Amino acid sequence: MRDIFGRRLPSIEPNSLINCFGGVDVSLIIRFLIEAENILQVHWEMGLYLSVVVLAVSIAMAAGWLTVLKNSPLVDPLPAVLPPRPKEEGVFAHNALLHGVEKIGVGQVPGPEDLAVDSHGRIYTGCSDGWIKRVETDGRVVNWMYVGGRPTGVAVGLHEEILVCDAIQGLLNVTEGKVEVLSTEADGLKYKLTDALDVANDGTIYFTDASHKYDINNYQLDFLESRPYGRLLKYDPSTGKTTVLVKDLFFGNGVALSQKQDFLVFCETCKARCQRYWLVGEKKGSVENFIDSLPGYPDNIRNNKKGKLYVALSSSRSWFGEEVILRFSVLKRFLAHPRIISIFFNNLPKTSRILVVSEEGTPLALYEDPNGKEVLDVTSGLEVGEYLYLGSLATNYISRLKLQ
Repeated sequence: MRDIFGRRLPSIEPNSLINCFGGVDVSLIIRFLIEAENILQVHWEMGLYLSVVVLAVSIAMAAGWLTVLKNSPLVDPLPAVLPPRPKEEGVFAHNALLHGVEKIGVGQVPGPEDLAVDSHGRIYTGCSDGWIKRVETDGRVVNWMYVGGRPTGVAVGLHEEILVCDAIQGLLNVTEGKVEVLSTEADGLKYKLTDALDVANDGTIYFTDASHKYDINNYQLDFLESRPYGRLLKYDPSTGKTTVLVKDLFFGNGVALSQKQDFLVFCETCKARCQRYWLVGEKKGSVENFIDSLPGYPDNIRNNKKGKLYVALSSSRSWFGEEVILRFSVLKRFLAHPRIISIFFNNLPKTSRILVVSEEGTPLALYEDPNGKEVLDVTSGLEVGEYLYLGSLATNYISRLKLQ
């Protein structure tokens, strides 16, 4: 069986569908309908018979539907409203520039979501096994420090310490042989999904809590509920104080300071946009649009320190998903069922993209793997020398592409 995008669906145990629909064996119903359709191809007069069958099936399915909604973890999700998708032309035209990437540390770096580089050219990443891994300049991968939890965002501090957003533990300061927890809450509200960060020249850490309601094991529910539970925060190392800069974000994600550090850009994944937060000047403390109507959902964002930002676009937006599925609360509640939600999210379009944007918010270039063949679920892009390094939640290696 294939999905609406023509991809083959994963096999599903019949019992899982039976349980979802309150004891109704959907697979048997579907097979019966197929047989009925085959009969109709020869005996069109049996149309009335099929109508009766469809009515019976509808009644059975309705009973199952109500059972699923009753057990849904979402009570009252809102319809999602996103900016329009861009035309697939110009900068946004499809390409396969991410095909042919070099794969580093295959099997040694599970889920390397974010990447950071130190002054020696060594690359750090947080992995799903709780380790901060380091890629040496010769390509060797070493287990540098075990932090536990789920390290997501990483950045190099002023003294070469590794600063980590751990989705479970909060904001961490990691040095050789030591893990220090810097922040776990702000304004009396604990973080549920500490996500991404960047560090200013004065040591100030800007970071996001993607959601104060859903943790990393249930982040998909945040996407479906369409309510703003994310925050942009600032940690002052001189006082140890954490301040909320912006609240009510729709899954606040990647953070990147500008070259002059007069503003920062943060991603709102569930809105397919990036926003600008002014740090100095007349606009200090204000938020304005940086770039929206993106072709995918932005994850991490990195500045190459030369005026270009690399925005990782995980998955791809689709008309069916946004105009049909995400517009109706009842469909969202249905999809949120534990046995169904993974089927939906695992079958989103697999296109991976890195969008290069100027500090004025102008799209400059797009690197794409149109089918996720080599770079699947890209979550970060980091320019180091003549190479672009790519992180991903779905691979066990770091990808590297030589820039033209």
